Amino acid sequence: NLCGAGAASSTDLTSGVKTLILTSVFPEGLYSGAGILRQARNETGPQFAAGVADQISVGLHDANAWSTVIWSMQNVPLSTSGTATLNVPAAYNGSYYITVRHRNSIVTTSAQPVSFTATSISYSFSSPSGVFGANLKLSADGRYLIFGGDANQDGSVDTGDYTPVVNDAARYIRGYIFTDIDGNGSVDTGDYSIMVNNAARYVRTIHP
Repeated sequence: NLCGAGAASSTDLTSGVKTLILTSVFPEGLYSGAGILRQARNETGPQFAAGVADQISVGLHDANAWSTVIWSMQNVPLSTSGTATLNVPAAYNGSYYITVRHRNSIVTTSAQPVSFTATSISYSFSSPSGVFGANLKLSADGRYLIFGGDANQDGSVDTGDYTPVVNDAARYIRGYIFTDIDGNGSVDTGDYSIMVNNAARYVRTIHP
């Protein structure tokens, strides 16, 4: 959960808003190539409306103490082109780390605090230089992806993810669930491969 003690909710301070546009947000499990994400599926079809791949949470973190969440928004639509657009209360006009959380990916944070003095702010996760710790995975087509496989959202891809993924695969579980790393609507070898490969690389969240 991105919301920390004392964090404002998405409905606070709504006397005015500014626009935050995040681009090149590519969860590894949903990436299909050429800068396009597949739509996450449930047992019958796409979980979300056309053009929406999945949902993410976005948090603004204190520039001097990353663990302090200044503001956050949950269930932000992430388009199939890897773009998310959201309104941030205008009262937040300092500089903040931008942190993105996806349901079974590694939490990923901007390389530096980002200024929110403007009425429209854009930030790209398209290269390691834009991400804290350069914590992105290079795809076969040359784009950078957010590491997948953190099914239990504990900040690392490890044995804690192995157990739920393997158990659900053995039970042929279907649906829009956190163990479905590749978002195809079922837990199977595709999810296992992502999780195991990243566990072998000791992939974990890197933040300030």
